[in-house]
This record gives sequence, structure tokens and C-alpha cells, in this order.
Amino acid sequence: MEKGFKTFAEVISFAVMREEESHEFYRNLAETTTDPFLQPLFSEFAKEELQHKKMLLTIDADALEKMFARIVEKQEDLGIAGRMENVEPNSEMAFADALILAMKREDKAFELYSLLAEISDDDDLSVLFLGLAREEEQHRAKIEKTYQALFNQ
Repeated sequence: MEKGFKTFAEVISFAVMREEESHEFYRNLAETTTDPFLQPLFSEFAKEELQHKKMLLTIDADALEKMFARIVEKQEDLGIAGRMENVEPNSEMAFADALILAMKREDKAFELYSLLAEISDDDDLSVLFLGLAREEEQHRAKIEKTYQALFNQ
């Protein structure tokens, strides 16, 4: 196991904490935005993060098998997140900025989980982290496709 994590429980705890932070981030944006299109979008993102948390808290052999299935489902990277400048969250943000914020956040989560999978010397943990990375990659791809469709980018 990588330096810093001494037990499988510590790894799960770390990942659960990250999912809770993401849930709170999106929930707060949903509550504070004045845009009627952004509120349900951010609420849906918040729900997805709670699903990740639930999956982590109930991890078993079947969950690891599903994670493995996710690993082989590589998502198309449109590269939009990497081309965009960072934006700061606020209650008056434009829809395009909200999508940029979300795709960049999902991209960072993908990078984090990919790195953790790479440096872990425990195969089960690597599968877990790769599966989480793919989940985040799928979210980013979904947001990028929405952005591309709406703003012809």
C-alpha cells in the first residue's frame, strides 16, 4: 500500500471523504445559483457523488468486479477541460462557466484516482482507484459533450 495509507479502511475513508467534499461542493452550488438550468444540473452532480460514496461504503467482491468492468470502458476525451481557463464558483456564474468548473473538477478527480491506482502496490486498491477514475472520467466526458453541443466548442 502506498505511503500514507496503512490499511484498506484508510484508503476507503480517504475516498469517501473526497466524494463527500464533491457532494457538498455541488450541493452548495445548486443551493446558491440563481440560474434555473444550473440548479438541477448541480443537484444531479451532487447525487452522483453520493452514489460513489455509497459504493465505497459497501465495497465487496461484486463491487470490485463492477469496478474492473468500468476500467475497460475508456471514455473519449474531447480535451475541452484542458483547454479552458479555471473559473471560480459563484451564485451568478454563467452556464458555460458552471460546465467548465464541473468538467475541471471531474478531471482533477480522475487524475487523483489514476495516480493513486498507479502508486498503489495492492492490486485490489488499484482496481478500486482505476474504477473510481473511470467514473470521474465518464462525468467529465458527459459534461464536455454537453458543453460541446451547447457552445460548439
